[in-house]
Amino acid sequence: MEYRVAYKVLPAGVGPDDYESADLEHREDTVDLPDPGDGYGPHIGDVKDALRDMLDGGEPIALRILD
Repeated sequence: MEYRVAYKVLPAGVGPDDYESADLEHREDTVDLPDPGDGYGPHIGDVKDALRDMLDGGEPIALRILD
């Protein structure tokens, strides 16, 4: 099942004190994950794993599943 996700990208090597939220790249992507079958949508860990595979060492943060 496809899920559209909005998130920010924390670049590799950047710590929590090294950035301002407004300076981070904001992205929106679609990830294809199995339907969990519980009516709650995908597990956040599965979404993060799928997004990490799309990023070059960055960390997806501030996730929001849009649909």
